[in-house]
Amino acid sequence: MNRTLVHTTLALLALILALAALALIAAPQPQSLALLAACLILWGVVYRLRASAWNGALLFALIWLAFPLLKPLNQHWLHSHADALLATADSRLWGGKPLPAWFHYEAHPALTDLLAACYFAFFPIVLGGVAYYAWRRREPSAARFYNGLIGIYLAGLAGYLLLPAAGPAFTTLPDQGAGGILAPAVIAIVKDGVTGMDVFPSLHTALTLYITAFLWRDGKRKTALLLAPVTAGTIAATIWLRYHYGVDDLAGLALALAALYGSREKTG
Repeated sequence: MNRTLVHTTLALLALILALAALALIAAPQPQSLALLAACLILWGVVYRLRASAWNGALLFALIWLAFPLLKPLNQHWLHSHADALLATADSRLWGGKPLPAWFHYEAHPALTDLLAACYFAFFPIVLGGVAYYAWRRREPSAARFYNGLIGIYLAGLAGYLLLPAAGPAFTTLPDQGAGGILAPAVIAIVKDGVTGMDVFPSLHTALTLYITAFLWRDGKRKTALLLAPVTAGTIAATIWLRYHYGVDDLAGLALALAALYGSREKTG
């Protein structure tokens, strides 16, 4: 992996852990304190093994483990959010109101179930991609994959700190009672795990698009084709379920394209 990318990501994660630690000192939460301790240990492991072939997978694991600590960080440190700014920008792009406001998922339970399943598929897509390239970790394509993946996470975490926002579902467009079989459970899980600051850019958009396109470019065409409709459904779900503004998805798209360009195989 790119050494500068690894060191920059570790530095940003150290900042996030430090801010979370101060927040938890002010308002202790036993589960979050235990998670913080695990993150600090893993941070040390990742730093020690930063030049190994495992560095990409370990750095990814640290990011995922630290992610819930954004919630106490947000509650303690961030007293203003960018939802109004993002909603205003979105309204200018989409005909006078934010893109999610044009849709009413409560009236379409079958479609909402389908898109909720796609939204939740984000997790096996990302974990599957990470596991596959961890298995192929000594091949050049693995380092390129992780450069793009971690680059997306680095930009995403920076965006969350610079423009923290909760999203339409937790501000102006709350759930009015979704029907269907799967959607209510997915919405409840997301509501329970939301950090209140993880909206811009949309990592559901950036990561699923990046992984699917990278697999295609890496010769895994059948897998990429299978993932393509799920990825499209995941991106649509971010808007349909009101978790993101349209501008979040546009930023996620740009981030995925930048990561694909940056992770390309160098020639000459």
